[in-house]
Amino acid sequence: MALRTRRLEPLACLRVEERVIGESVLGYSALLWGSIGVLADTSELQRCAFNAAFATHDLEWDWSTETYADLSRVIGGRARIQHYADSLDQKVDVTALYDSKIDAFGKALEEGLRLRAGISDLIAEARRCEMRIALVSTEDKRQVALILRALGRNLDPSVFDYIGDGSRAARPKPEPAIYRDALRALHVDAKDALAIEDTPEGAASAVDAGIDTFAYPGTVMEDRNFAEVIGTGTPTLDLLHSAEQAT
Repeated sequence: MALRTRRLEPLACLRVEERVIGESVLGYSALLWGSIGVLADTSELQRCAFNAAFATHDLEWDWSTETYADLSRVIGGRARIQHYADSLDQKVDVTALYDSKIDAFGKALEEGLRLRAGISDLIAEARRCEMRIALVSTEDKRQVALILRALGRNLDPSVFDYIGDGSRAARPKPEPAIYRDALRALHVDAKDALAIEDTPEGAASAVDAGIDTFAYPGTVMEDRNFAEVIGTGTPTLDLLHSAEQAT
């Protein structure tokens, strides 16, 4: 699946506080989705795909829901596998295991995915307001493509002006490198962007880049602490607009 983004020109002298949409003032000029997990909660599918990969390689590992929730603190599938192997003092072929996991995950997605609550409405509103929209993921490029393909009936990838993946990140989250790359590509200042993240590590990445960040935890993240975010829960259209009424 080829993923293409639109060529963008700088926002020149545009100031977001001067953009009046309907009866409210638009608070941001860019909406940054922090991960594929913000769009669709795939944690259980991911866990099962890892276990399928372990079985394929005759590895006697079986990640429970609790184990996977703990491992989710480690960003990236390869890093997760390596971290677990190190904890057991075992040597494994991380690349082969991860490739098998990608294959298993792809098969699990063949029936498609649904967007999480609130996502479709927020994207539609962002487009109506002519905001720039980005997917700021540091996942493997193949996994990003699989997710977007599985969401195909509910989400057209062309809505994104920027699609990030691990190949575009100089350093993984919680480092802010991928967010800074997205801001440069979108020609948007950090103060004019809103990020929505589903993990504390992802939120820390956006916050460190100077971006207002809203937390939308996935099922394995509901008990985690999100520091310095502007709010937590299911995102609504109010996030995009200031309380000030247009005059």
